[in-house]
Amino acid sequence: MEIKRNHIINVKTILFYGVLYKNGELFTKVMEGDDMFLVAMTPLQFINQSLIKYGSDLKGALNSSKKLLGEKQKKYPIKISSSLDIYLFPTKAIKRDDCVWLSLKHVKGSRAMGVKYTIVFLSDGHMITIEMKESSFRNKWKDTQDLRDMIIYNKQHSLNILVDHKKGIHIIEVKGKYRCRMPKENKKVQENKSN
Repeated sequence: MEIKRNHIINVKTILFYGVLYKNGELFTKVMEGDDMFLVAMTPLQFINQSLIKYGSDLKGALNSSKKLLGEKQKKYPIKISSSLDIYLFPTKAIKRDDCVWLSLKHVKGSRAMGVKYTIVFLSDGHMITIEMKESSFRNKWKDTQDLRDMIIYNKQHSLNILVDHKKGIHIIEVKGKYRCRMPKENKKVQENKSN
């Protein structure tokens, strides 16, 4: 199996999980499209390296998820890149070697298989059976959809501030001191108010 050294999570990444390599080192097994390969990093290193490339880190991504979803959970989904629509969610505690990370955009459905197992249907006709109740899986899936929806909402409803350089105050540093200069229009309004 191919081993990659500097790979990052991208729009084709369907899922990944930890596997012990020949030397006992924990690597990450990745599914992208019809390809499976190893990345010479632990799953958490793989996530963190990817987040750094996209301008964040794992600690920040987890903190953001906690703030947006509330501190009621144990296994938080994370945003890798909102512009690329990459959101991941774990099936187990994130420090566990057998935790599977699934990409929200590649999860197509699920079905219970007995009491303790769930079959997850993925892009390109792939499937994975995980040891997790389907109701728990669906909750994790929904939490990830909620995180995505909140981030999209916040981006669409942020304030758009237009700066009019003719109306603002100009602060100038001269010899270590700051002087404020008001534009002529503002000076006229101020003069009229004082008269």
